Order: sequence, then C-alpha cells, then structure tokens
Amino acid sequence: MASLSLKHIFKVYDGNVKAVNDFCMDIEDNEFIVFVGPSGCGKSTTLRMIAGLEEITAGELRIDNEIVNDFEPKDRNIAMVFQNYALYPHMSVYENMAFSLRTAHMPNDQIHEKVMEAANILGITEYLERKPKALSGGQRQRVALGRAIVRQPKVFLLDEPLSNLDAKLRAAMRSEISRLHERLGTTFIYVTHDQVEAMTMGSRIVVMRDGFVQQIDTPINLYKYPDNVFVAGFIGTPQMNFFDGVVSKKGDDVCFALDCGTNIDMKYVQADKIPVKYMDGEHRIVFGIRPDDIRIHNDKNYDDGSWAPAKAVVSVVEVLGGETLIYANLNLDTPDAEEGAIIIKADPDSFVRRGDVIDIEISRRKFHVFDKETERSIRRRIPEENIIVADIVGNKLSFEGQSFSIPSAVKCSNATAAEISMPISGLTLGSGNGEAKVQWIESIDGKTLYFLKVGELTLFSLENGEARFKVGDSVAFDIDFTKVAIESLGIKPLCLTNTLDGVFTKEKDKSRKFYHFYMNIGEDKLIPTDSICEKVFACKGNKIFHTPLEYIFEAKDATVGPHTDGARGVITGKVIEMLDYGHTRYAVIDVHGQKLTAAYNGNAGDEVDVSVPSNAITIKDKSIDIIIV
Repeated sequence: MASLSLKHIFKVYDGNVKAVNDFCMDIEDNEFIVFVGPSGCGKSTTLRMIAGLEEITAGELRIDNEIVNDFEPKDRNIAMVFQNYALYPHMSVYENMAFSLRTAHMPNDQIHEKVMEAANILGITEYLERKPKALSGGQRQRVALGRAIVRQPKVFLLDEPLSNLDAKLRAAMRSEISRLHERLGTTFIYVTHDQVEAMTMGSRIVVMRDGFVQQIDTPINLYKYPDNVFVAGFIGTPQMNFFDGVVSKKGDDVCFALDCGTNIDMKYVQADKIPVKYMDGEHRIVFGIRPDDIRIHNDKNYDDGSWAPAKAVVSVVEVLGGETLIYANLNLDTPDAEEGAIIIKADPDSFVRRGDVIDIEISRRKFHVFDKETERSIRRRIPEENIIVADIVGNKLSFEGQSFSIPSAVKCSNATAAEISMPISGLTLGSGNGEAKVQWIESIDGKTLYFLKVGELTLFSLENGEARFKVGDSVAFDIDFTKVAIESLGIKPLCLTNTLDGVFTKEKDKSRKFYHFYMNIGEDKLIPTDSICEKVFACKGNKIFHTPLEYIFEAKDATVGPHTDGARGVITGKVIEMLDYGHTRYAVIDVHGQKLTAAYNGNAGDEVDVSVPSNAITIKDKSIDIIIV
C-alpha cells in the first residue's frame, strides 16, 4: 500500500533535549517494521512524528515519495492504534468503528459494508452492539484495530497495543496481528519494549537507545550478528553472557583469557574476522556467548573441534519443562562473583544441582567479541578493516611476498613491521600487483565477501552482486592508498568529505519586491534550490539567518576548474597542495581560510572555482548538532 522514507529525522524539545537523533530509514511497501528499545529511547516519539502527532524538528518524511512533514494527521492516510485503545465509552462497538467514516461523510451503506467486513476479519461481529466497558482487553484491542482497518489506510501505526494484556492473551494477539498484516497486505509500523514481540512479528527491527538507532536488521540477523553490546544483550532470552578479558595470538593459535580465570582456546581460522590488532593480549575486549551456544559435556557429544572445554559451578537450576536454565559461574573459587556469571540453556533431562561443578563446552563458532571501550562488535558479519604488518623501504610497501608502490601523496619514512590498516573497501580485486588465493566466500545481502589468503595472512574484500571468483582461484588485488592508515608514521586516510563553516543569508532583489537566498561560505554565495529553502525555513524559520552552519559534501560531488571572474554559485579558492595518488590527483584548496579536497589535474598555486550541486550538500546546524537538510 505504501512505502516510507525517513531522512535525518530529529526531535528536539525545549532546552535542546534531543529525543530522536538522526533517524534514517527506508521502509518498503508491505513491510512489518518493529521499533524496540527500553522506555524513553525515542521509539514512540518517532512513531508520533510519522503520524503527525509530533512536529518534526528537522528531517524529511515521505510517504509514497511525497513529503508529508507539514500534512495534518488526517491528510497522511495513516491509522494509529494506541496503547490504551482510545475508544469512545458512550458509543457502541459499531459506532466506534464507523466514527471516522461518518466524519468523512461516507454514505451509510458503504460505512456498514466496511464495518461488517472489518468485524468479520477480526471476529467481533457478535460484539457490535456492546459498549467498550462490556468488553475484555483483547476484545477492545480488536475494536481498536477494526477502527483502523475500516479507513483502509496506507500505513498502520501501532503503539504498544498489547502492553495492557496478560501474557497468554498477548501471545494470541501477536499471532492475530501478524495474520492481519498478511491479509491486509499493507505497511505496519509497530512499537514495543518487548523483544519477544519484536522477534516474532517484525520483518525488520529497529533497535533504539537514548534517541539513537543502534541497529536495523532482520530478527535473525540481530540475534546472530549484533552490532554492539547493547543490541547483543537486549535481543535474546535469556540474554547473552558477557565476560571481560583479552585475546592473544601465537602462530595459528588464539586464546581468549577471561578475567574470571577461564581460557578459551581456538585456531586462528575460527577467529579470523577479528582484527589482528586486538590479539596482542593488551586490548580490552568483551567476549559474548549466548546460553544456546553452551552445552554440558557428554561423552556422546560429537565434537569436530568446534567446542572449547570449561568448568562452572552451579548456583541455580530452573526447570521450565521444555528446557532447563542453569545459572552458574566460571569462577570456581568465588561462585558468587559477578564477573564469571553464566547462563546455560540445557536439555530438559539435564540432572544438575546447586553446588555441582560441571564440565561445559563453549561454541568456537558462534561467539561474539566487542571492543571494551566502544562496545562495538569487532567480530562482525562483514569485517570493517584489513590489518597488515608490512615493511616500508623507499616508495615500496611489502608484506608476505607482495610489493606495492607507495604514491607520492603518502609521505612516510622507512619502517619495519609497520601496522597498516584500511577498510575492506580499500582492497580491490581483479587488477594490481598483489596476488591472493580465494580461501572462502560468503554471500551477504546481495554482496560477496571474499576471504583471501596472502601467505599466512587472511584479508577481506567485499563486492556488490554475485561472486566473480570461486574458492581456490588466484586473483590479482590492489590497495587504495587514499584509505590507508599507518598510525606509527602519522599517516591518515585522505578525508574526502568536506565540511565548511558558513551561514544562510538573504538579499532583496533590485526591484525590492522579493528576496534571494544564499548559502554563504566566506565571501562566496551558493544558490540553494527552492526545496532546500523550504526545509531550512521549516526547521529554523527566521532563526536560520543567525544560526552557525556547516555545509558538508563529498569530494566526488565537487568539480574544480580554472577561476573565472564573475562566475556565480561557485566556491573560489587557491590550490595550496597537490596530492598524487596515482589513479587520481587531488587538490587541497584554500577557501577563505578553510580547506576542501577534490579531484583536480592542475597545479599548486592555481586559482580555481569549485562547483557543487546544491542538492549534494548536507546542511548542519552547529549550535545544536542536527542535520537540517
């Protein structure tokens, strides 16, 4: 029925209190989207902004590709089901469901047809003459859904609709709402704090915390590949077990040394998605393992090297019928210590008692690792970076028998065993001086992740589409030095995102009948589109003229040419440095005391004009750190 697009949505209350921060998401037609998170995380506020019940501070909301920021709720063709049902107590069920149609002046025969159709779908035809007070909680919820259905909206918004129901009825209503979504074939957006509801109902889930989106993914991907400690702990019942520690690598062996005294050993191939820099025995990490991925040792258990042995002392046993939860501790000397606490989901026939010391086995395949400081996953489904230890001599970078010419823009001195890091997008396949062997391939959401063997080193490369190579192939590869970092030598990746301070101004036309508006950077005036003007005024009003701004754009969107007197709508500047990266030359340009970077084939000292399409520019309010456009 409808698609939605939320771009840089913010909600800021008085006192610069941010309830929602930079919410970005595209929702396809007929998706069932669930917003989940603890109380106060911003999920209901986001839903109310979609409904039009809360004003959007900044950002763009589209329904079926139409901007609806300024539309009244009644004009958005959405229907909302509230937590407290919001039924009229003096009206019958029939009249509650018919009310919105009557206010729209629909003929009585059409109203009757729509009400009866919705009542049949929901199984409430026998309650149509009753008042809400004569209904149970589940029946009232059906009436609230029916009132939404009769309108045949483009989008259904449901704000914790089951929170007032008991556990058994809540489970039944979950199934009914899921079946209703399939039957109606329209878009549902559902808010809940219950992760079980989210996992069982949503086609995709948005996990929120303190106004920020933590992760958007399918239920199974959230469970298997959480982006951070919060998502890992929030999704899954019982929650994931976490242990602080360090990890070290010696040859082909990796050891996780947990603070509680347990060591988990495995081969490097089982941990090769973890950046090598974390395997120095010093970086603090958090080791995570779900209760499902631990088992009690049994001589009959098959083990192909995928299970690591450990011991635990039992503190509590919960027999739940279909399964048994064992609360134990890896610290055998102080079993009440918090740092070694572990939950094990065991077979219902497991016979263990409080005080037993049991042999357990921890999966070497399904564990998680997080950076202790940032709490972000460092064993991600798609690794973020490649780490290479290389020698640098002259203009050559060498490792594992491979040699690459260092472009003149990367000014570095000779070094032995320098640690090189780069995002996996910095390693490209199909050309270049390097040669690797394809060790493994994973297909992930329409992309191909290659595991590459280069000597004793495992590297990663990601490409869109289906695999061009197969396991066992020898492939050429190259390094994009614009993305390379060498911390020990002070080498940083080339920043290709330009951020320039500026203001928004107006000038009266010569006729003095209307204004022209400009995006000012120093003395230069870029000409905004009407759409940009509408957005900045909708967000800031006349305050926009007194607001310090940042204009942000990518180097790829900038075109640099010789300076021309009288040129309008360009940024003028002087090339102060040329950076030669081989395939591309970049200019560092002084713009009224600020610097920008863009591709250019001229020389240092050139006076230039830089043109940037206004729709490629992001405008940020520096005073409260929100994106306006």
